[in-house]
Amino acid sequence: MQQVWQNLKKPIRNSLKYTKALVKGYPFHYANQQEPNALDRYSHKWTEFTTSIPDRGTSEIRANRIWNLKLAAERIHCLNLAPQKIFSFSDRIGNPTKSKGFREAPVFVNGQVLVDAGGGLCLIATNIFNTLLYGGCEILERHCHSIDAYGESRFYPLGQDAAVAYGYKDLIIRNHSYIPLQLRFQILEQEGKIQSSLWGTIPNPYIIRVESQVIEQIKHPDPQYLAGWITKTSRYVKKEIDRLSPWKCDYEAISLYQPCAKS
Repeated sequence: MQQVWQNLKKPIRNSLKYTKALVKGYPFHYANQQEPNALDRYSHKWTEFTTSIPDRGTSEIRANRIWNLKLAAERIHCLNLAPQKIFSFSDRIGNPTKSKGFREAPVFVNGQVLVDAGGGLCLIATNIFNTLLYGGCEILERHCHSIDAYGESRFYPLGQDAAVAYGYKDLIIRNHSYIPLQLRFQILEQEGKIQSSLWGTIPNPYIIRVESQVIEQIKHPDPQYLAGWITKTSRYVKKEIDRLSPWKCDYEAISLYQPCAKS
């Protein structure tokens, strides 16, 4: 009976997740047009973010991670974000199963580092989250990881990561400006990095400032455990033409990372 429930649990959860998004009207505005031949139209770079690819695991695990990154990149590169259009990670990538070509690589599940199909995709989600965060886009849904598994070698500032799990955690961001934008993404394999950038048809009319601060460190009594954290991330915006005006906070999020065993 338990196995039957486990088999039903995931599709039920996926259905509920989609229904919640549908109630909010998000799917009607999902961006789905990729235009690699329209680079000249989006000639003004708004922001760019580069993330190092973790060099952990066996040679097979590292190769699988790169494979997954490349597969996902094909579905994101040169994605147009017209005004009011929404980027949904789950909508663009879909369920990253083996049947869809994804391979096994590290994932975080319930405070543990495991291996599953589609591992490594949170690297892309984190990278794109930062690009769109600094680009001034509206953050509709974002989740932090449950643990800080990499410790001081983490590939993101605490509070500025984005965890994704199909049917459970999505990264959903809207272009709430009046300016057509394009999201570009590339794998710099030789450099061991990924890079995303946001381009507009006109220069970015806003100045963006993002601040993340640790509110509390959560120590574990076992020295073999990495500490947990509570952080606060805030984004402040003002118009380029009015630099003397006060900053306006338009995004604020609290992130909780539980202590975890060193991997």
